[in-house]
Amino acid sequence: MVQLDKMSREELIEVIRIKDELLKEQREEIDAYRVLVEELREKLGLSDFIYSGNGD
Repeated sequence: MVQLDKMSREELIEVIRIKDELLKEQREEIDAYRVLVEELREKLGLSDFIYSGNGD
């Protein structure tokens, strides 16, 4: 594994681009799960139940 301080500017930019793409994909997955949870809540009749998703 290469240390960040030994990477060229171009390599660092590529690492950032890859990380940004991974974050974008994870956000898309989270959005898809939110839609699925909302659909399931509606089917189970729980759409009136307020759930923050924070465990409280």
